[in-house]
Amino acid sequence: MATLKCPKCGRPLELTGLTPGSELTCPCGHVTRAPAGSRRKWFFLALGLLVCPCIGTVAVGTMRNFIRFGQRARAAECKSNLKAWYTLQQAHFRDTRTYEPIFAKVGFAPERSNRYAYFAGTGPMEVRDEARREVPEGAVAIGVDTFWFTQLRPIGVEALPPPVKGRLGLSGTCPDCDITLACVGNTDEDATLDVWILSTGPLDLQDKDGENAEPGFPVQLVDDTQD
Repeated sequence: MATLKCPKCGRPLELTGLTPGSELTCPCGHVTRAPAGSRRKWFFLALGLLVCPCIGTVAVGTMRNFIRFGQRARAAECKSNLKAWYTLQQAHFRDTRTYEPIFAKVGFAPERSNRYAYFAGTGPMEVRDEARREVPEGAVAIGVDTFWFTQLRPIGVEALPPPVKGRLGLSGTCPDCDITLACVGNTDEDATLDVWILSTGPLDLQDKDGENAEPGFPVQLVDDTQD
């Protein structure tokens, strides 16, 4: 309730509903006027109370979208490397009629500062926790670059979902064979891993939307960008 003190006796006088300049008579007999802008002040105060929660909701939504955009942008690293590996495997198969899980033998070497780990089997891994480190012979996995991204934790093959882990690497007898690569990261440092997979052959797996995984296309099995 808006009030004004009587200049003579100090008694509070109610201003609710009065237009600026309206006369007010105090019980003490003193006549005064409603100050200019009193209604306007209360109007904008009420408007602010209504608008502020809306602004907060919009800000929260904008921040969430910004975070998701950043996570999806980082996932572009994963998809790009999966496609590069697939191209190298196809070229190797044309020359040898076999696929090759050892990365060095097909020339698969993602650049440093990678946020994702790559697995074409459960064997030796190139660990990237130092500025320079020798690649172990026969490496079929590459770890997250924790030297560059010190806030990220390493991801080993044991962290993969069992259906993914069981399908890594070669399957079948070449030339009637296929090969599968997994790309795994933690884009927002929570308990959920972002899991992608790509295979030269059919997989009895479904993506995050329930669609069947198709050969030759990166498939996201677990989405770490959702709330």
